[in-house]
Amino acid sequence: MTTSPLRFVLFATLAAAACAPQPPAPTPDASAQDDAAAMDDAAATDDAAAVDTGVAQDVVSERPFVPSGCPAPATIAPTPTISGFLAAVNVDFVRTVDGDTAHFMVNGTETIVRFIYINAEETHGAETTAFGLATVPIVDRMLRTSRLQIAPQRGSNGQPNTDTFGRTLALVFTDGELVQTRIIREGMSAYYTQFGCAPAPVHLSLLYAEAEARANQRGIWAPGHPTNYSEVLARWIGRSTCRPNPFMAQPYCR
Repeated sequence: MTTSPLRFVLFATLAAAACAPQPPAPTPDASAQDDAAAMDDAAATDDAAAVDTGVAQDVVSERPFVPSGCPAPATIAPTPTISGFLAAVNVDFVRTVDGDTAHFMVNGTETIVRFIYINAEETHGAETTAFGLATVPIVDRMLRTSRLQIAPQRGSNGQPNTDTFGRTLALVFTDGELVQTRIIREGMSAYYTQFGCAPAPVHLSLLYAEAEARANQRGIWAPGHPTNYSEVLARWIGRSTCRPNPFMAQPYCR
């Protein structure tokens, strides 16, 4: 994988609407449906990818790059110096559930992993969106060779931290690159900070990735996207001061 992102954009023809240093577990979201409901077969995945042929296209040659005013997001590799996370472990990818959740074999056990600090649009239940469905095959292709740095429970001597649905919270890496940065940079999720910002150096990588995606109107930031992200970020950020809210005239970089 290269560190240069694909310039994913969402065309306005989509019809569906939807829509930390020691990271706590996220609250439930619709992507945490009963795992049996998440067992999509290959045909269902193909259908999701075909929802709108304009959802994910490489348009580098079609539109100029727009500087965000921030540095380019740094490439974050797995390292024991990331505060609040365990040492990286090699895992075998099994399958993707949605844009922020996948199954991996971790130490011989199939484990559902929730990608901490992102929150992609849904693929199951009442909040399902066409954009959420279309992200699945894209994320699926990112995860073929992966490593995880798992968030531990506080005071647990290394036991994995899980959310209320039992999903293990982790930073996900492939080819030495943080998948969360790429997903945000390509416009498939905003930087999810409802439970606090990421530790350094992850925080600035995710923040600058979001700034770049928004400046270049990729994915969820494209004009006409049916989800109102001014409302979404108002919920995610709340009164937190660890990151700016661009919808409140707070610039990413000064």
